[in-house]
Amino acid sequence: MRRRRTSASAGHGPRRPGRYAALAGALLAGWVGAACAAGGGAAPAAPAGAAATGAASSGPAAAPAAPAAVPAAPIRMIANYSAQGPGQSGVWLAYEGGNLRENGLDVELTHVSATPRIIPAMLAGEVNLSGMDPGASILASFEGIDLALLFAGTNRPAFSVVTQPTIREPQQLKGKSLGISRLGASTHTSALLALNLWGLQPDRDVAFRQLGESSAMIAAMEANQLDAAMLGVPWNAMARRMGYHELLNLATQGPEYPTVTVNGLRSWVNANEETVRRFARAYIQGRQRLLSDKAWAIGVFSKYLELDDPEALDEFYVWVSNCCPRIPYVSEEGVGRLMADLAKDEPRLAGRQPSEWIDSRFLREAEAAGVGAAPP
Repeated sequence: MRRRRTSASAGHGPRRPGRYAALAGALLAGWVGAACAAGGGAAPAAPAGAAATGAASSGPAAAPAAPAAVPAAPIRMIANYSAQGPGQSGVWLAYEGGNLRENGLDVELTHVSATPRIIPAMLAGEVNLSGMDPGASILASFEGIDLALLFAGTNRPAFSVVTQPTIREPQQLKGKSLGISRLGASTHTSALLALNLWGLQPDRDVAFRQLGESSAMIAAMEANQLDAAMLGVPWNAMARRMGYHELLNLATQGPEYPTVTVNGLRSWVNANEETVRRFARAYIQGRQRLLSDKAWAIGVFSKYLELDDPEALDEFYVWVSNCCPRIPYVSEEGVGRLMADLAKDEPRLAGRQPSEWIDSRFLREAEAAGVGAAPP
């Protein structure tokens, strides 16, 4: 394993139209430019040390002693987590638990925030697999950027709409501001879902403010510069304890609706199947240890969340433990619901199926081999 390198988090940004298709067009134009600059995508990783072959010996009849077996070199790759949230935790667990190394991977773990930034990094070969927003990933395919949805990060939104104490009803959000991390990120997708459930329109009724990490949203609310925020576990619990009002908890009150999936460029996935196969095994094994070693998992979460709040960390642990099935398949039902929402503004999605983007073969192989099997 190699050390993590981090990039700057998304900062304040201008208010933008909230309709997903309109903003996606602008974002995807940038991705296409990055694709041209990158020359079509990342080069495949080197194959896992295949055995070298040599010419037959013409020496004496007695065969020389066989040389000691040389362990195959681990496969190098770059994985990414995009936020301090539960949907990214599967990558943390596999990395910190040594599961990636044990499966023959030499992984550099990076922190590039938000899907609109991750896609150019993938096209430039700077990221191979990452937790990403599935909606933005699906829309990218219409601009020639084909992403495969491989593993579930969260099959339900891990976010709450948390408001100032005076806002008690959804209609009170009209004319107010709602904090998200970045347009095209999972907080944005979750905010669109919440507004849709209430019959509110982004931009017309509620203005999005891009504030980066959850801690920045809470700080803006404390300064009375923000009316509401999309806060994930454990930040929503911390905000409740500070006296803010949880208007909606999408994890318990919302539908099945994936907001984070671990994705890769399909061209890279197809050229590096053994790498993805090993990553799938490690991803499952990290979640296995989560369920059997709570103290260790809490330590991992404390490190990546940069948080030392036992109550909040415990809530985070409970949520992650229950967020996904034992084998973390991406929910086809949930992606279908997401696609139906996207199709309202993107007619090219009409008649398309979730299976066109979800690639579950690596999880199926691991499950068939007994990886992640429930204890007897």
